[in-house]
Amino acid sequence: MRFTRAGLGVAALVSLSACDVPTSLPSYATLWNVPAKTTSITVNSFLPSGVTAMLDNSAFVVTASPSSTAIARQLGQDCAACAGANGSTVPKPAFTSQGTSGIAVPGNVMSATLLRDTLTVAITNGYNFDPIRPSAAARGYLIISVKSGAVTVGRDSLDGSSTSLAAGSVTQRKIPLSGTMNGASGLQISTTLNSPLGDPATIDASRLFTVAASSGPLFVSNAMVNLASQTVTAAPSDLDLSNIDSTISKHADSGALLLTVDNPFGATGNLTVNFVGAASPISKVVPLVAGKSSPSVTFTKAEVNALLGHHLSVTFSGAVSGNGVVVAPGQIVSVASRLQVGINVGGTN
Repeated sequence: MRFTRAGLGVAALVSLSACDVPTSLPSYATLWNVPAKTTSITVNSFLPSGVTAMLDNSAFVVTASPSSTAIARQLGQDCAACAGANGSTVPKPAFTSQGTSGIAVPGNVMSATLLRDTLTVAITNGYNFDPIRPSAAARGYLIISVKSGAVTVGRDSLDGSSTSLAAGSVTQRKIPLSGTMNGASGLQISTTLNSPLGDPATIDASRLFTVAASSGPLFVSNAMVNLASQTVTAAPSDLDLSNIDSTISKHADSGALLLTVDNPFGATGNLTVNFVGAASPISKVVPLVAGKSSPSVTFTKAEVNALLGHHLSVTFSGAVSGNGVVVAPGQIVSVASRLQVGINVGGTN
């Protein structure tokens, strides 16, 4: 650990002894500046429940709830003519079916930008006819839309001209998702099935047409979150004062911890600074504000003496809050610190 000071040379103080100065030491005051290792509070501390950062900081992972959902429509619900013809063999009536379902995200996520996400869809045709290709000439369609609020983040369509949904079949589809997701809205999946008049079929109005969607965890490139008394913690920083003996420390009469903090987050609060390894417990409180700041705390003479001569671990932790806090992978709060100690040498040793 390198010590620097303002004023007279520290080496001069170290070299002073009873042999060098038989009667008394000259009176002077000086300051020591002892740098500690820079520490940081990672973005992980600012993520609410349900949001985590990937190890490579390439994205956040947002837990969807539920991770899968299904839209199941009974034929008789959507086709009044089918309900009336139940059990009869008649030309398959034309009808349109619509359904909706949703996937939620944690409530403290206000918005997030979707990244490399995919909605996996399984279409199960429980009818005993193909709804989008019900005859040799008739063609219908199925549209699957994924929205978040008013924003469309994914869409897929199946056209009977090129695709069939045979009776009893299961068709797998993958829908890429992109854009900004509204946290309050989550994801809304909607289906529109247009089935034209078709060949004669025996109508069973109880049969189901099902679209099951599964998102799994959602990957996002950034997010806006709400934080309420969220606990944040920095990695401990090292401050080695163990090589300072009592010859020096007995002349220390004041001290301060000077901090340089760069906080890219819009969350604020108070951080408790603990000096682990001191001769007696020492805790101080400093404010955490948005942007760059230079807070400091002062020490009494007794506290300075409890610090000197020991190998310390300096820890930072506290509760922060903020509405609409924007977070991105890899962001950190940087905390650089140095201990300033006032040395006052009097006229006697």
